[in-house]
Amino acid sequence: MAKDYYKLLGVARNATKDEVKKAYRTLAHKFHPDKGGDEKRFKEINEAYQILSDERKRNQYDQFGQVFEGGDARGGASAGGFNWPGGFRVDFGEGFDGRGFADFDFSDVVDDFFGGAGRRKAAQERGRDIRIGIEISFDESVLGAKKEIEIMRLVRCSRCNGAGGEPGATVRMCPACQGKGHIQKTQRTFLGSFTSVATCTDCRGTGKIPEQPCTECRSKGVLEKQETLEIFIPRGIRDGEVLKITGKGDAISGGRTPGDLYIEIRVIPDPSRRRQGDDIIASLSLKVSQAALGDTVELTTIDGSIRLKVPEGTQSGDILSVRGKGAWRTSGYGRGDLLVQIKMETPKGLSKKGKDLMKQLAEEGM
Repeated sequence: MAKDYYKLLGVARNATKDEVKKAYRTLAHKFHPDKGGDEKRFKEINEAYQILSDERKRNQYDQFGQVFEGGDARGGASAGGFNWPGGFRVDFGEGFDGRGFADFDFSDVVDDFFGGAGRRKAAQERGRDIRIGIEISFDESVLGAKKEIEIMRLVRCSRCNGAGGEPGATVRMCPACQGKGHIQKTQRTFLGSFTSVATCTDCRGTGKIPEQPCTECRSKGVLEKQETLEIFIPRGIRDGEVLKITGKGDAISGGRTPGDLYIEIRVIPDPSRRRQGDDIIASLSLKVSQAALGDTVELTTIDGSIRLKVPEGTQSGDILSVRGKGAWRTSGYGRGDLLVQIKMETPKGLSKKGKDLMKQLAEEGM
């Protein structure tokens, strides 16, 4: 099984280079063998950083779940060829030694030859994944929420239970694939010989064909249906992160494993506050007198109203920190801080008395 480098470093899949570097330094310091740390864990962390800090390697990893270096791919390469995860093999022609392989974009070949199917591991064994996006408010991203969403998906036919035939109908072996459920194809290219394994379209990968097709699904084994799902948004989720709901993608005939549902989270920007790491940045406007003399003011936060003490002599641009009132950390334990940036209100429409007072303050050097 391919390693989850993002999980090893504890970062999101859309983490920036700086976030990856920061996570690596923290973990490397913690697990360094010279400081009594776990040597195996240290090596795994270092391996993850080497991949995720390199843009080319990271792109390969995001696309294929592994990285290819000089024709030596982990878990399936040899000098004479390469076993691809999507069900096909590449046999390199004579004289091809793999040099320059790391700079070659195999996704182009996969898309041209297989229509993208090569990226789906054992595609004939499970249904298609579904990917959607939903919008949530800033507060929901921090505190978590429960949402209802509607999706169109293929579900197993209740009449034939996914078999594609009428209940009790006789089934026979598929003549197209000889009961294997898949058909092997070979094609020669400038890189060598490509052998692919594709799902049999006649039996839809089951290897069997019913004598009497199901009257409900017309032998497909699945039906399209609109479903309402209740999902839970975890607290502390960030913009761009993806939730996975296992088994809520498209069903597939033959009662095999359905695909998964992936939900990309889009956080609607809040004009009054923003997130910086696990901290929340907000602003507070003060009168000159409040800043100069100090005051206690009421401030609205995502948890409700709090009373914030403004120290005497506070300046415009100063940051007042409220511990534990920021966003929940992605680990689920603890919260960041609320950082309140001070903005000074310039008085307008002063009365004569007010102007006289301001002049006196100016004479005092204030």
